[in-house]
Amino acid sequence: MVEHRELCASVTEALAGAGFDTAPGASPLRIGPGPEGVLVDWPSDGEGGGPLSGEVRAAVSGAAAVVLRERGHLVAETAGGGLLVTAAEPVAVAAESEAVPEQWWG
Repeated sequence: MVEHRELCASVTEALAGAGFDTAPGASPLRIGPGPEGVLVDWPSDGEGGGPLSGEVRAAVSGAAAVVLRERGHLVAETAGGGLLVTAAEPVAVAAESEAVPEQWWG
């Protein structure tokens, strides 16, 4: 498994800046290396750190995904309800060489 230290640091910084508790050990939030990027997950009922399931888990996961996408990361949901975060490739912006037809705006 490849470690993505810079990506992991960026994910941790983004989530901490948005108010997520990212402190090691104290938070139920887990951030660590995954097969293709960084995994962000929360415990289910019965796991350490307190339960986070159902609608609350979906809301927290969705909020974290928004924060990470705003930072330019690609985010996908894992089978277990966590997030897989990868670095986004730079997107080339097409030159505005072709004029848009006037009627398009009308």
